Amino acid sequence: MLRTLCGRSRNDPPRNGPKRFVRLSGQDSSTAELLAGCAVVTASGERIGHVDHLMIDAVTHQLRYVILSRRRSGAVVALPWQGLYFDAANARLVFYTLG
Repeated sequence: MLRTLCGRSRNDPPRNGPKRFVRLSGQDSSTAELLAGCAVVTASGERIGHVDHLMIDAVTHQLRYVILSRRRSGAVVALPWQGLYFDAANARLVFYTLG
């Protein structure tokens, strides 16, 4: 079974044209610099990781994803920006889901 990524299968050739998302690191922006290394936890307080970089939509110029540092397994975790809020009292991002 082929899994699709962004509407394409893994065997499809890469698309031509501009990229949809742009990586933003701490040295690229003061906002990214403020969030770099920030802890990310679940709503129950369980640590997920910490912010590595941000992904900006190249078309709308809006922040779309927060990419967490690689964990021991080597997995990359991308969390949608809309699913996070900043807990100022504890200086961390909290990931929540409705459901």
